Amino acid sequence: MGVMAKKHVLLLMSGGVDSSVAGAMLLEQGYNVVGVTMKQLDVKPTRQRSGGCCSFGDVRDAKRVAAHLGIPHYTINTAEAFHRQVIVPFIRSYQAGLTPNPCVYCNSFVRFEEAMELGRQWDCEYAATGHYARVESDGEGAPHLYRAVCREKDQSYFLYGVRRELLKTLLFPLGGLKKEEVRSIAGRLNLATAEKADSQEICFTLGRSYHEFLSDYMRVEKGPIRDRSGNCLGEHKGAAYYTVGQRQGLGLSGGPYYVCAIDPQTNTLIVGRKEELAAREVRATAARWIHEPKTGERVFGQIRSRHRPAAAIVGEIHAAAFALEFEEAQYGAAPGQALVVSRGDEIIGGGTIQR
Repeated sequence: MGVMAKKHVLLLMSGGVDSSVAGAMLLEQGYNVVGVTMKQLDVKPTRQRSGGCCSFGDVRDAKRVAAHLGIPHYTINTAEAFHRQVIVPFIRSYQAGLTPNPCVYCNSFVRFEEAMELGRQWDCEYAATGHYARVESDGEGAPHLYRAVCREKDQSYFLYGVRRELLKTLLFPLGGLKKEEVRSIAGRLNLATAEKADSQEICFTLGRSYHEFLSDYMRVEKGPIRDRSGNCLGEHKGAAYYTVGQRQGLGLSGGPYYVCAIDPQTNTLIVGRKEELAAREVRATAARWIHEPKTGERVFGQIRSRHRPAAAIVGEIHAAAFALEFEEAQYGAAPGQALVVSRGDEIIGGGTIQR
């Protein structure tokens, strides 16, 4: 009997501990691994730049880990696609008074699409990352996306938009682990990233706040803060710096007040009490389904990445739009954010919250 050939995997390496340990686990599982870091901005990595895929430290750390694991590593320029499908929509969303989710854009349209296109050229059957999520196939070979065991680090919310056919080819080795277990593995293997802090920022701002980033692309001006009756209560620093549901940073007396709406035409924030944020029905557009639900089906809806999924009934599904009727009122459904739909722990799809 001949020896079964090893399967080839393209591993996306961010230079952090998660993708580093994912690579080590894939090797232990018998895969041939090729490491790739995507250069998503047309800037030269320097020691002065921090954060994101284009920082000097992250590219260096990915290469150090790859060398330690004994796998090849390449840096690939995906800046054009990333700018077109992530950065431009991010800026336009803020200009329209929305609160975008760039990680959803990246995962849905750039990261995995580019990875598998490259992987095919290198005869890789799979692509893998250090995401905390799980993918399993049923008896018919259809993929199913599930939340990670480690709920605190779960990233399945950001993956609902990955194409079903593409989902079949993805591996998430960390989906069954807790963060402390990942750190322990990295320490045991003496990986250079074992003690590296997790990134908490938007990758393409290169260590700057998103406020500073937006100021390079759009005029952000002060404007009025009004209540639902039109009374002026104060002045905001720039509508793009706020999101629906926000309470902090308004500087208003007599509160607490919450941002209830953003009017980009008049550069106005509309604020109110918490009860004015309550919504039973949330509508979404630009839907992408892994397994489309049926009208009237009982599901769970998640309006933010840190929001606990809440029981809901699927309303109308029309073309790329759908609605969820929640059993209990939800607070702070921000237009532009993702509305993710699940059956228990299984993510079945989602869309972009409408006004």
